Amino acid sequence: MKKYILIQNDGEIETNSFELIGASTKRDNSGKIGFFGSGLKYSIAYMMRNGIDFKVFSGLNEILFTTTPEKLKDQKFDRICINGSPTSYTITMGPTWTEDWFVLREIYCNALDEGGCQMVRETENVNPCEGKTRIYIEYTQKLSEIVNNWDSYFSSDRDYIENVGSVYTCYLGGKIARQNVSIYKKTDGVIYRKGIRVYSDKSLVFDYGFDDVAINEDRTAKNTSALSYCFSDLMAKFPCDRYVLTVLRSGNTDNPCYEYKSIETTKPDSSFSDKWIDFAKDYLLVIREKSGKFAEQIGRDRREVLLVPQNFARALKEDFPQVSILGMGKSLGNIGLTDIEITPKMEYLLKDVSKSLSEMGYKIPFEIGVVQFDNEDILGQADVKDKKIYLSDKLFDMGRREIAMTIMEEVEHIASGQQDETRGFQNHLISSWLKTMENYHGLFF
Repeated sequence: MKKYILIQNDGEIETNSFELIGASTKRDNSGKIGFFGSGLKYSIAYMMRNGIDFKVFSGLNEILFTTTPEKLKDQKFDRICINGSPTSYTITMGPTWTEDWFVLREIYCNALDEGGCQMVRETENVNPCEGKTRIYIEYTQKLSEIVNNWDSYFSSDRDYIENVGSVYTCYLGGKIARQNVSIYKKTDGVIYRKGIRVYSDKSLVFDYGFDDVAINEDRTAKNTSALSYCFSDLMAKFPCDRYVLTVLRSGNTDNPCYEYKSIETTKPDSSFSDKWIDFAKDYLLVIREKSGKFAEQIGRDRREVLLVPQNFARALKEDFPQVSILGMGKSLGNIGLTDIEITPKMEYLLKDVSKSLSEMGYKIPFEIGVVQFDNEDILGQADVKDKKIYLSDKLFDMGRREIAMTIMEEVEHIASGQQDETRGFQNHLISSWLKTMENYHGLFF
């Protein structure tokens, strides 16, 4: 005997619910899952074109679905009829619906929205019930796989690990810029919208629940690349040790997880939680991109080593300069740098260039340090507040003239208090040059 999945809800469904395309009473109700007003129609069309048996009862009355052949420009179509009356759609409606699971999802969600949802996952009995809507769907092999892995499709029966408030999710395309995010133990690396699966990626190490995610008409997430913004912000908020450790430990592998790759490329929108301060004391945080340079120090430290992406580490240091991260000494604005020991060659070149500039009448009144910049294109940087100049170690392989030019530029930044690419700095340089010319020629403006 044929087996069915039974989905039931309170109330007797109107025939119009299967006829009016785009008609949705839920669109402006944030508490409802439905939105487009096409799901039930797509479900019927999908089951009919794929030969999946189904039965629909509105109270004690069965709503019958049949087809009648139609022709349009020499092409044949099967028009869907309801209780013998032709509708305006065919069994080809919803071509992007390619999985049996879409049907189960739509009918189950519709029952949730209507209230009094009940589900029997396997039954051979087909009976109507007064005051109820009952839909029976043939228990196919594909649907049995979904029923047996329910948590990877629906989160309603799940307990979350953490629920984090005010996470930046704007780029997910929803209307809410910040929202609560629930974190679940991983099934398939699932993203839920209002408890319903809209995306999955095996490289995720957790499942996640959102209320607001922009979806296509096949109920899948539109802009999944935008998840990076969410995961970066989530890490900054430090949901719990378990979460942070799982994500960072994947950075010690050759193939980091989705969440880890997100914090490599995307800066958090939120400030970092102060939980990071104690966390950084319990674990040895090392810049992943520079970890090979610190093998000896890593070997001496008894703490577990966690490799942190450079961009994420820089953002963390901006909020908490006292946090120790091996490979990142400090931050100047959004520039990360690490002090290094000055070699005899560097020391000689610094003295020689400084002496030459002094003989030319150009004084260097500020301390100079040599560093490695996170961005290898940076040759020098001025710390205007502490009046110190930082030069890149790479600069010392580029010749005396380049060293002199870089020192002079950073001196003028400190003297003027102006940054690169500003009108104020341009005016300062021109004014300094003009003053030198006036003194040299004895002519004054």
